[in-house]
Amino acid sequence: MEVERMHLSNIRKECDEAQVRDVEEKFAIVYTYDAVGMEGKNRVPFEDVKRLLNTKALLEYSEREKKEILNHVKAFDHVCREAKRNVVFDEEKLKDIHEILVDGIFQGGIYRNVNIQIYGANHQPPDYVKVYDRMSKYFQALNEDWDDPIRKAVFAHASIQKIHPFLDGNGRLATLVMNYVLIQNDYLPVSIPLDLRPTYFEKLETFKVEKTIEPLVDLIKDLLLKRYEDVLKTLEVSA
Repeated sequence: MEVERMHLSNIRKECDEAQVRDVEEKFAIVYTYDAVGMEGKNRVPFEDVKRLLNTKALLEYSEREKKEILNHVKAFDHVCREAKRNVVFDEEKLKDIHEILVDGIFQGGIYRNVNIQIYGANHQPPDYVKVYDRMSKYFQALNEDWDDPIRKAVFAHASIQKIHPFLDGNGRLATLVMNYVLIQNDYLPVSIPLDLRPTYFEKLETFKVEKTIEPLVDLIKDLLLKRYEDVLKTLEVSA
């Protein structure tokens, strides 16, 4: 991984900024498609996600489906900008990201005040009265010293999924948080492909039930390595 990071850093110096921007913009589309589709409610096909981002309007889909896509792009842009500026990721920043994600759908940035259940999951989110305490412990854990930034990013992601602090949008939020930590530590952001959905949820459930994060860390490291390989391949051709 570190070899790939150094290689990419050198390649970027030889590339036109427009080439790098093109790679980033294409990733944002793929990432948005994966993220909004992961929860299984938004089923807008990939080509239509691309069309929507170009035209800002698709008559054949609901307002909510369109807003989830457009909001995710805005939220990801916000995450990239703030993480590159090394703005501290704290509770206020978490709520800011959630507000962008659900803008125009419902009021974001407010922890849930009801209990929720996840269909088919062995582990269920904690009682709503415990959310504030769990989130306080969550940020305490993130403020500890971490030897492995990728492991920290995965923990930040998986814990949001486990606590489910908000009524909706937790999955998209969790991946954005993971990418916030990755970018802040000079890694590329990563997307979890829809075709790995069963594998991802299986490893996430292992963390929730057995408190074992390694399987999920391994999955994200594999995806991150592949992302580096794909970006390098693209930019090496252009350089």
